[in-house]
Amino acid sequence: MIARHSKLRHPAGVSIETPLLVPSFSSKGFGFDGRGMSEVQKIHEVAPEYLTEAMLVSAYDLHHGHLEEPTGAITEITFVDSGGYETSDLKDLSDTFITTTAPKTWTPELHHETLERWPDHIPAVFVSFDSADDPQPLGDQIAQAKEMAGRYPKQMSAILVKPETKDQKFIQIPNVLAAVEDLSGFSIIGLTEKELGNSFLKRMENISKVRLELDDAGIRSPIHVFGSLDPISICLYFLSGAEIFDGLSWLRYGFLHGDAVYRHNFAARTIGLQRRDDFVKTKTMQDNLNYLSDLTTRMRRFLNDGDFAALAPNDGLLHEAFELLRTKNARVA
Repeated sequence: MIARHSKLRHPAGVSIETPLLVPSFSSKGFGFDGRGMSEVQKIHEVAPEYLTEAMLVSAYDLHHGHLEEPTGAITEITFVDSGGYETSDLKDLSDTFITTTAPKTWTPELHHETLERWPDHIPAVFVSFDSADDPQPLGDQIAQAKEMAGRYPKQMSAILVKPETKDQKFIQIPNVLAAVEDLSGFSIIGLTEKELGNSFLKRMENISKVRLELDDAGIRSPIHVFGSLDPISICLYFLSGAEIFDGLSWLRYGFLHGDAVYRHNFAARTIGLQRRDDFVKTKTMQDNLNYLSDLTTRMRRFLNDGDFAALAPNDGLLHEAFELLRTKNARVA
Protein backbone atom coordinates (compact mmCIF):
# COMPACT_ATOMS: atom_id res chain seq x y z
CA MET A 1 0.00 0.00 0.00
CA ILE A 2 1.25 3.48 -0.86
CA ALA A 3 0.50 4.82 2.64
CA ARG A 4 3.65 4.69 4.73
CA HIS A 5 5.59 6.01 7.68
CA SER A 6 9.09 7.41 8.05
CA LYS A 7 11.53 8.11 10.83
CA LEU A 8 13.72 11.16 10.31
CA ARG A 9 16.74 12.06 12.40
CA HIS A 10 17.16 15.77 13.10
CA PRO A 11 20.72 17.17 13.39
CA ALA A 12 19.86 18.13 16.98
CA GLY A 13 19.40 14.44 17.78
CA VAL A 14 15.61 14.19 18.02
CA SER A 15 13.67 11.75 15.86
CA ILE A 16 10.59 12.70 13.84
CA GLU A 17 8.10 9.95 13.06
CA THR A 18 5.37 10.13 10.47
CA PRO A 19 2.50 10.26 9.85
CA LEU A 20 2.78 13.64 11.53
CA LEU A 21 -0.11 16.09 12.07
CA VAL A 22 1.10 19.67 12.55
CA PRO A 23 -1.18 22.36 14.06
CA SER A 24 -0.41 25.70 12.40
CA PHE A 25 -0.40 29.28 13.62
CA SER A 26 -0.78 32.20 11.21
CA SER A 27 -1.83 35.82 11.49
CA LYS A 28 -3.66 35.61 8.16
CA GLY A 29 -7.40 35.74 8.65
CA PHE A 30 -7.12 36.70 12.33
CA GLY A 31 -7.37 40.10 14.01
CA PHE A 32 -4.74 42.24 15.74
CA ASP A 33 -4.76 44.09 19.03
CA GLY A 34 -3.72 47.72 19.56
CA ARG A 35 -0.06 46.70 19.84
CA GLY A 36 -0.14 44.98 16.46
CA MET A 37 0.01 41.53 18.07
CA SER A 38 -1.99 38.89 16.22
CA GLU A 39 -4.96 37.21 17.88
CA VAL A 40 -3.08 34.01 17.11
CA GLN A 41 -0.42 35.01 19.64
CA LYS A 42 -3.05 34.69 22.37
CA ILE A 43 -3.97 31.26 21.07
CA HIS A 44 -0.29 30.39 20.89
CA GLU A 45 0.10 31.24 24.56
CA VAL A 46 -2.62 28.75 25.51
CA ALA A 47 -1.91 25.92 23.07
CA PRO A 48 1.53 24.74 24.33
CA GLU A 49 -0.18 23.06 27.25
CA TYR A 50 -1.69 20.63 24.74
CA LEU A 51 0.96 20.53 21.98
CA THR A 52 3.63 17.84 22.05
CA GLU A 53 4.98 16.55 18.74
CA ALA A 54 4.93 19.43 16.26
CA MET A 55 3.64 22.85 15.31
CA LEU A 56 4.09 25.31 12.44
CA VAL A 57 4.75 29.04 12.66
CA SER A 58 5.45 31.58 9.93
CA ALA A 59 8.80 33.30 9.52
CA TYR A 60 6.82 36.33 8.33
CA ASP A 61 4.86 36.47 11.60
CA LEU A 62 8.03 36.07 13.65
CA HIS A 63 9.82 38.86 11.78
CA HIS A 64 6.95 41.33 12.05
CA GLY A 65 6.23 40.57 15.71
CA HIS A 66 2.84 38.96 15.14
CA LEU A 67 4.18 36.00 17.10
CA GLU A 68 6.87 36.15 19.74
CA GLU A 69 10.17 34.58 18.77
CA PRO A 70 10.88 31.43 20.80
CA THR A 71 13.45 31.06 23.54
CA GLY A 72 12.84 27.37 24.17
CA ALA A 73 11.31 24.38 22.43
CA ILE A 74 7.53 24.01 22.80
CA THR A 75 7.20 20.88 20.67
CA GLU A 76 9.65 18.20 19.59
CA ILE A 77 9.88 19.85 16.16
CA THR A 78 8.78 23.26 14.85
CA PHE A 79 8.16 23.94 11.19
CA VAL A 80 9.14 27.50 10.26
CA ASP A 81 7.10 28.30 7.17
CA SER A 82 8.29 30.62 4.43
CA GLY A 83 5.78 33.44 4.81
CA GLY A 84 4.37 32.95 1.34
CA TYR A 85 0.89 32.19 2.67
CA GLU A 86 0.70 35.40 4.73
CA THR A 87 1.85 37.60 1.83
CA SER A 88 -0.28 36.09 -0.95
CA ASP A 89 -3.95 36.02 -1.85
CA LEU A 90 -3.90 32.22 -1.62
CA LYS A 91 -6.67 30.86 0.57
CA ASP A 92 -6.73 27.45 2.21
CA LEU A 93 -9.61 25.22 1.11
CA SER A 94 -10.80 25.45 4.72
CA ASP A 95 -11.23 29.25 4.50
CA THR A 96 -14.87 30.25 4.77
CA PHE A 97 -14.56 33.81 3.42
CA ILE A 98 -12.17 35.99 1.47
CA THR A 99 -10.07 38.43 3.48
CA THR A 100 -8.17 41.38 2.07
CA THR A 101 -4.44 40.79 2.13
CA ALA A 102 -2.29 43.84 2.90
CA PRO A 103 1.05 42.28 3.77
CA LYS A 104 4.05 44.12 5.12
CA THR A 105 7.40 43.96 3.38
CA TRP A 106 8.69 40.42 2.97
CA THR A 107 11.78 39.47 0.98
CA PRO A 108 14.26 36.56 0.76
CA GLU A 109 16.68 38.70 2.77
CA LEU A 110 14.18 39.21 5.60
CA HIS A 111 13.40 35.51 5.49
CA HIS A 112 17.08 34.69 5.97
CA GLU A 113 17.42 37.28 8.75
CA THR A 114 14.56 35.59 10.59
CA LEU A 115 16.04 32.12 10.19
CA GLU A 116 19.43 33.42 11.37
CA ARG A 117 17.80 34.45 14.67
CA TRP A 118 16.25 31.04 15.24
CA PRO A 119 18.04 29.38 18.20
CA ASP A 120 20.16 26.40 17.17
CA HIS A 121 18.99 24.44 20.22
CA ILE A 122 15.33 24.45 19.10
CA PRO A 123 14.85 21.66 16.51
CA ALA A 124 13.17 23.05 13.42
CA VAL A 125 12.35 22.40 9.79
CA PHE A 126 13.03 25.48 7.66
CA VAL A 127 10.73 25.82 4.63
CA SER A 128 12.05 27.36 1.43
CA PHE A 129 11.06 30.91 0.48
CA ASP A 130 8.28 31.46 -2.03
CA SER A 131 6.61 34.55 -3.43
CA ALA A 132 3.37 34.81 -5.38
CA ASP A 133 4.65 38.10 -6.84
CA ASP A 134 7.77 36.47 -8.25
CA PRO A 135 7.10 32.84 -9.18
CA GLN A 136 10.11 30.87 -10.35
CA PRO A 137 10.72 27.94 -12.70
CA LEU A 138 11.02 24.69 -10.80
CA GLY A 139 14.77 24.48 -11.37
CA ASP A 140 15.24 27.88 -9.74
CA GLN A 141 12.96 26.91 -6.85
CA ILE A 142 15.11 23.85 -6.22
CA ALA A 143 18.38 25.79 -6.48
CA GLN A 144 17.19 28.48 -4.05
CA ALA A 145 15.89 25.89 -1.61
CA LYS A 146 19.22 24.05 -1.70
CA GLU A 147 21.04 27.31 -1.03
CA MET A 148 18.83 27.86 2.04
CA ALA A 149 19.42 24.32 3.26
CA GLY A 150 23.18 24.81 2.95
CA ARG A 151 23.05 27.93 5.12
CA TYR A 152 21.43 26.12 8.03
CA PRO A 153 22.97 22.67 8.46
CA LYS A 154 21.87 22.51 12.11
CA GLN A 155 18.21 22.36 11.05
CA MET A 156 16.22 20.22 8.64
CA SER A 157 15.08 21.65 5.32
CA ALA A 158 11.88 21.38 3.29
CA ILE A 159 11.32 22.55 -0.26
CA LEU A 160 7.85 23.93 -0.94
CA VAL A 161 7.09 23.31 -4.62
CA LYS A 162 4.94 26.04 -6.17
CA PRO A 163 3.42 27.03 -9.55
CA GLU A 164 6.05 28.43 -11.88
CA THR A 165 4.34 31.45 -13.50
CA LYS A 166 1.76 34.00 -12.40
CA ASP A 167 -0.92 32.55 -14.66
CA GLN A 168 -0.57 29.01 -13.27
CA LYS A 169 -3.00 28.03 -10.51
CA PHE A 170 -1.50 24.58 -9.97
CA ILE A 171 1.86 22.92 -9.48
CA GLN A 172 3.13 21.53 -12.77
CA ILE A 173 3.25 17.85 -11.84
CA PRO A 174 4.94 16.67 -15.09
CA ASN A 175 7.81 19.08 -14.37
CA VAL A 176 8.08 17.77 -10.81
CA LEU A 177 8.21 14.18 -12.02
CA ALA A 178 10.89 15.05 -14.58
CA ALA A 179 13.04 16.78 -11.95
CA VAL A 180 12.45 14.37 -9.08
CA GLU A 181 16.09 13.32 -8.71
CA ASP A 182 17.00 16.96 -7.97
CA LEU A 183 14.81 16.73 -4.85
CA SER A 184 17.07 14.18 -3.19
CA GLY A 185 18.83 16.66 -0.89
CA PHE A 186 15.75 17.75 1.03
CA SER A 187 14.49 16.26 4.27
CA ILE A 188 10.86 16.90 3.25
CA ILE A 189 9.05 17.58 -0.05
CA GLY A 190 6.26 20.15 0.38
CA LEU A 191 3.17 20.58 -1.81
CA THR A 192 0.31 23.01 -1.15
CA GLU A 193 -3.12 21.36 -1.09
CA LYS A 194 -4.96 24.02 -3.08
CA GLU A 195 -2.29 23.99 -5.79
CA LEU A 196 -2.38 20.21 -6.30
CA GLY A 197 -5.55 20.13 -8.41
CA ASN A 198 -9.18 21.15 -8.69
CA SER A 199 -10.75 18.10 -7.03
CA PHE A 200 -10.04 15.75 -4.15
CA LEU A 201 -9.40 12.88 -6.54
CA LYS A 202 -7.03 14.92 -8.72
CA ARG A 203 -5.05 15.99 -5.68
CA MET A 204 -4.85 12.40 -4.47
CA GLU A 205 -3.72 11.27 -7.93
CA ASN A 206 -0.99 13.92 -8.09
CA ILE A 207 0.31 13.10 -4.62
CA SER A 208 0.50 9.42 -5.55
CA LYS A 209 2.37 10.18 -8.78
CA VAL A 210 5.00 12.24 -6.97
CA ARG A 211 5.34 9.67 -4.18
CA LEU A 212 5.87 6.75 -6.54
CA GLU A 213 8.34 8.70 -8.68
CA LEU A 214 10.31 9.58 -5.54
CA ASP A 215 10.30 5.90 -4.61
CA ASP A 216 11.62 4.95 -8.06
CA ALA A 217 14.48 7.41 -7.59
CA GLY A 218 15.29 5.96 -4.16
CA ILE A 219 14.23 9.16 -2.39
CA ARG A 220 12.53 8.39 0.92
CA SER A 221 11.86 12.01 1.94
CA PRO A 222 8.21 12.29 3.09
CA ILE A 223 5.64 14.43 1.30
CA HIS A 224 4.19 17.29 3.35
CA VAL A 225 0.80 18.65 2.24
CA PHE A 226 0.61 22.27 3.38
CA GLY A 227 -2.79 23.71 4.32
CA SER A 228 -4.53 20.41 5.00
CA LEU A 229 -5.41 19.48 8.59
CA ASP A 230 -9.04 18.38 8.66
CA PRO A 231 -9.93 14.75 9.42
CA ILE A 232 -11.10 13.76 5.93
CA SER A 233 -8.34 15.49 3.95
CA ILE A 234 -5.63 14.06 6.19
CA CYS A 235 -6.85 10.49 5.65
CA LEU A 236 -7.37 10.82 1.90
CA TYR A 237 -3.92 12.29 1.28
CA PHE A 238 -2.35 9.79 3.68
CA LEU A 239 -3.81 6.96 1.59
CA SER A 240 -2.25 8.66 -1.45
CA GLY A 241 1.28 8.63 -0.04
CA ALA A 242 1.62 11.87 1.93
CA GLU A 243 2.93 11.71 5.51
CA ILE A 244 2.95 15.23 7.01
CA PHE A 245 -0.05 17.55 7.19
CA ASP A 246 -0.50 21.05 8.58
CA GLY A 247 -3.19 23.68 8.55
CA LEU A 248 -5.43 26.11 10.41
CA SER A 249 -8.63 24.02 10.39
CA TRP A 250 -8.11 23.07 14.03
CA LEU A 251 -8.58 26.78 14.92
CA ARG A 252 -11.62 27.28 12.68
CA TYR A 253 -13.75 24.19 13.24
CA GLY A 254 -14.52 21.41 15.68
CA PHE A 255 -13.51 17.85 14.80
CA LEU A 256 -16.41 15.51 15.44
CA HIS A 257 -16.96 11.91 14.26
CA GLY A 258 -14.47 12.31 11.42
CA ASP A 259 -15.78 15.66 10.17
CA ALA A 260 -14.83 19.30 10.60
CA VAL A 261 -17.98 21.15 11.76
CA TYR A 262 -18.94 24.72 12.56
CA ARG A 263 -17.41 25.49 15.96
CA HIS A 264 -20.62 26.50 17.73
CA ASN A 265 -22.48 23.46 16.42
CA PHE A 266 -19.60 21.41 17.81
CA ALA A 267 -20.05 23.20 21.13
CA ALA A 268 -23.80 22.54 21.17
CA ARG A 269 -23.17 18.85 20.54
CA THR A 270 -20.26 18.26 22.90
CA ILE A 271 -19.60 21.17 25.29
CA GLY A 272 -22.95 22.61 26.32
CA LEU A 273 -25.38 25.33 25.30
CA GLN A 274 -24.65 27.45 28.36
CA ARG A 275 -20.90 27.75 27.83
CA ARG A 276 -19.43 31.18 27.04
CA ASP A 277 -17.89 31.71 23.60
CA ASP A 278 -14.37 32.25 24.94
CA PHE A 279 -14.57 28.91 26.79
CA VAL A 280 -15.94 27.24 23.66
CA LYS A 281 -12.99 28.49 21.60
CA THR A 282 -10.39 27.19 24.03
CA LYS A 283 -12.16 23.89 24.72
CA THR A 284 -12.69 23.21 21.00
CA MET A 285 -9.01 23.81 20.35
CA GLN A 286 -8.07 21.40 23.14
CA ASP A 287 -10.51 18.75 21.91
CA ASN A 288 -9.24 19.12 18.35
CA LEU A 289 -5.65 18.53 19.43
CA ASN A 290 -6.76 15.42 21.32
CA TYR A 291 -8.61 14.27 18.19
CA LEU A 292 -5.48 14.76 16.05
CA SER A 293 -3.44 12.76 18.54
CA ASP A 294 -5.94 9.91 18.40
CA LEU A 295 -6.06 10.09 14.59
CA THR A 296 -2.26 9.83 14.45
CA THR A 297 -2.46 6.62 16.48
CA ARG A 298 -5.14 5.21 14.16
CA MET A 299 -3.10 6.11 11.06
CA ARG A 300 -0.04 4.33 12.42
CA ARG A 301 -2.15 1.30 13.32
CA PHE A 302 -3.63 1.28 9.80
CA LEU A 303 -0.14 0.79 8.39
CA ASN A 304 -0.02 -2.55 10.22
CA ASP A 305 -3.52 -3.89 9.66
CA GLY A 306 -4.92 -1.98 6.65
CA ASP A 307 -8.29 -1.70 8.41
CA PHE A 308 -10.19 1.19 6.80
CA ALA A 309 -13.01 0.87 9.35
CA ALA A 310 -10.58 1.46 12.23
CA LEU A 311 -9.05 4.47 10.45
CA ALA A 312 -12.47 6.09 10.02
CA PRO A 313 -15.15 4.21 11.97
CA ASN A 314 -18.56 3.81 10.29
CA ASP A 315 -17.41 5.56 7.13
CA GLY A 316 -16.92 3.78 3.82
CA LEU A 317 -15.64 6.94 2.14
CA LEU A 318 -11.95 6.17 2.57
CA HIS A 319 -12.08 2.69 1.06
CA GLU A 320 -14.19 3.99 -1.82
CA ALA A 321 -11.78 6.90 -2.40
CA PHE A 322 -8.79 4.57 -2.37
CA GLU A 323 -10.41 2.35 -5.00
CA LEU A 324 -11.10 5.44 -7.14
CA LEU A 325 -7.45 6.44 -6.79
CA ARG A 326 -6.42 3.02 -8.09
CA THR A 327 -8.49 3.62 -11.23
CA LYS A 328 -6.56 6.84 -11.81
CA ASN A 329 -3.12 5.51 -10.99
CA ALA A 330 -2.71 1.81 -11.77
CA ARG A 331 0.61 1.75 -9.92
CA VAL A 332 -1.16 2.24 -6.58
CA ALA A 333 -1.44 -1.23 -5.08
